[in-house]
Amino acid sequence: MKRFYIILFIIISCCSNPIFAQVSDDPINRVEEIAKKYMDSLDIAGMSISVIHNNDVKFKKSFGYANLELDVPMTNSSVYRIWSVSKQFCAVSILKLEAMDRLELNDPISKYLDSLPSTWKDITIEQLLNHTGGIKDYLNDFKEGHKLHSTSFEIVKDSTKVLKFPSGNDWSYTNSGYWVLTKVIESVSGQKYQDYLQNEYFTPLKMKNTQKMDYFNIIKNRVNGYRNVKGVMKNSTRYLDENHLADGDAELISNIEDLSFWTKALFSGEILELELLEKAWEYSKYNNGDNIDASSIIYYDENTSYGMGWFISDLDGQKIIWTPGAGRGFSTTIFSVPSSDLNIIVLCNARRFLIADKIAKDIATEILN
Repeated sequence: MKRFYIILFIIISCCSNPIFAQVSDDPINRVEEIAKKYMDSLDIAGMSISVIHNNDVKFKKSFGYANLELDVPMTNSSVYRIWSVSKQFCAVSILKLEAMDRLELNDPISKYLDSLPSTWKDITIEQLLNHTGGIKDYLNDFKEGHKLHSTSFEIVKDSTKVLKFPSGNDWSYTNSGYWVLTKVIESVSGQKYQDYLQNEYFTPLKMKNTQKMDYFNIIKNRVNGYRNVKGVMKNSTRYLDENHLADGDAELISNIEDLSFWTKALFSGEILELELLEKAWEYSKYNNGDNIDASSIIYYDENTSYGMGWFISDLDGQKIIWTPGAGRGFSTTIFSVPSSDLNIIVLCNARRFLIADKIAKDIATEILN
């Protein structure tokens, strides 16, 4: 009997080290290493990361600098320009109004909006959500010097009345479409779009640092944007006419705290029933029934498709969905693996196209593996 206990003790001793090493090597602990790897290799000024698993914030931390000239460290209160992550708020608002029977996705936008170009009148709400409407992008579809940055919605309507393609026949990412969607939201809700966001989301969720970007007002903890030019860090943010900040497409600023509140509320069903939200994560289709191909934008993933406000792809056999933001001085994303209840938010003050997506994907891969 004594010999049995000695052998048992030896077996347990041999097995315990690798077992305990595996348990303590929590993949969440690798998030900081991944962040620092990208910070060091790409000369990113700063970033903020939040990892939410099973509706619990497992990691939330900021790195680097919010302002290099003043040596201001990045914190979780730092406020970033989130660019097209703003589209997620617009898409959810449309879905919420549909859930309230205030509109239907297959309704033509002409049902809610007057004085539209004749070419727009048969475009549906869903086609604007999934970028198959054919409306030209006021930011990217015009020659340099003729862009519609500083113009009113009326001028944009007139300048984009010739469609890029018949609605539903092709896919082209367009900020104009989400601007139009905000006009639908205003028509249906009876509120200005920014007031709608404030009343429906920002105030109830205590998102005190989320608002429409304003170049001239003093905004506490505002982050400066940067770009790397031949190894030298340069200021990237330009001060533009306020009319450039069209609603719905890329106008919001926020921080990692507020976006964590938003993501937890959204994926827990607090804002919208998950069954309804999941419609936005389904593969959108062309008129011929084929899934949309959105890989022309997401250059690193040839299998990328699109839903309604979210890009869609696959990671190790699990569907991934994300809303990226990219623009002057910033790269941002809210990246999710719904089947694993995993959400990753990455905000960077670096003009590196979709780098926040790649960071989030690396983090997701580490955690899922």
